[in-house]
Amino acid sequence: MTAREVAVAVLLTLGVGVELVCCVGVLVMRDAYDKLHYTAPATTVGSLAIAAAVVVSESSSQAGVKALLVFLALLVTNPVLTHATARAARVRQLGAWRARLEPPRHEEPER
Repeated sequence: MTAREVAVAVLLTLGVGVELVCCVGVLVMRDAYDKLHYTAPATTVGSLAIAAAVVVSESSSQAGVKALLVFLALLVTNPVLTHATARAARVRQLGAWRARLEPPRHEEPER
């Protein structure tokens, strides 16, 4: 086994391990807010390790470039999707979304 093959095996083991732990975390947690914490490592650490394994294995070929592009897409879209999911869970739990509470009509707002 060459050093490149060992590096690919280690990176893939790390990436798949992180993905499995995140999947178990999503299954075990009770509410949507707790489950959201397990999506971040899956899209950052896990996908980075898998993309790095592809790049080490394939070098700068088309597959390596595509793996990096997929990682970047996951890295950019995860915060947006996490925020949207948390907001939808809050709306479902508490009703309509209001950015700030309006003061009662008989009192003046604090400045």
